Amino acid sequence: MSEKWSRLGRIFLFFLIFFMLVWYGSRIVEPKDNLDQYGMKDVSANGILSEGKDSIDVLFLGDSLVYSSISPMEMYEKEGFTSYLCSTPAQPLYYTKSLLERTLQNQSPKLVVLEADTFFRDFLATDPAVEKIKELFPLFEYHDRWKNLQAQDWTGDVHYTYNNVLKGFRIHREIKPVEKIGSYMDDHKKGENISILNRWVMDSIVQMCREKNCQVLVFSAPSYKNWNWKRHDAVQNYCDENHIPYLDLNTETKSLSIDWKEDTRDQGDHLNFKGAMKVTKYMESYLKQNYDLQDHRQDEQYQSWNDSLENYKKMIEGKE
Repeated sequence: MSEKWSRLGRIFLFFLIFFMLVWYGSRIVEPKDNLDQYGMKDVSANGILSEGKDSIDVLFLGDSLVYSSISPMEMYEKEGFTSYLCSTPAQPLYYTKSLLERTLQNQSPKLVVLEADTFFRDFLATDPAVEKIKELFPLFEYHDRWKNLQAQDWTGDVHYTYNNVLKGFRIHREIKPVEKIGSYMDDHKKGENISILNRWVMDSIVQMCREKNCQVLVFSAPSYKNWNWKRHDAVQNYCDENHIPYLDLNTETKSLSIDWKEDTRDQGDHLNFKGAMKVTKYMESYLKQNYDLQDHRQDEQYQSWNDSLENYKKMIEGKE
């Protein structure tokens, strides 16, 4: 019996030491700044970590359709409310949830806007658990940072300094038109389903937002390649079931004056800068009319946004 307990004790001690090493290693390799040289992944999306506490009014989440379609600084210039795009290429919904959880630790947005293309991106049932383990133990995400550790990593001081002037937006001026333009939203006789896994993650995202008193809006950015009535109907049904407003801008391309010969950078997959300006103009008006968003342009506490606006103007004019 004593030998059995001795063996169990050694096993317990082994796992305890292993856990402590993983925990301590995670604290070291976890980026202490949201700059690329500190190893931070998805720097553009994680630029929100540098924003002042509770300073963001509207949070956008989703894949590349978001950062190709919406310019927060344009909306700030015209209407004065603040917004940020936590969008990443091919973003799966479980990562959307992870970004939302992290953001809500420092922000209390009035509105969370979810781009619906992510509803149809499949993932393995184990992926959310793996993502959670990486959050708890960053060693598994940033294990290759050992060779690039900074002095700040050893002290443990976390200080996010990256100010993303574009607030997650990305400027693409290329023009690559759709070759054969038709009515891409045709055919909604056969529905397309949102997977059980994606519905499960969406339900948890909606619940999280409601617990934090954040309103939720689902929207679809114009995309000739990615969208159709089948997907529209599936998203509309989900939103109706959960009492969430849905704004599908693919049904508004005429009022937006989207020209698939001029407003896309990759044959209808994403919008270019010209197309993004059209969507942004529509979105800023829609949000201002439907949500109680404050104008911060004359507020001294938002001087950094006014400074970013000046830098943004120089960037789009090609002066920086």
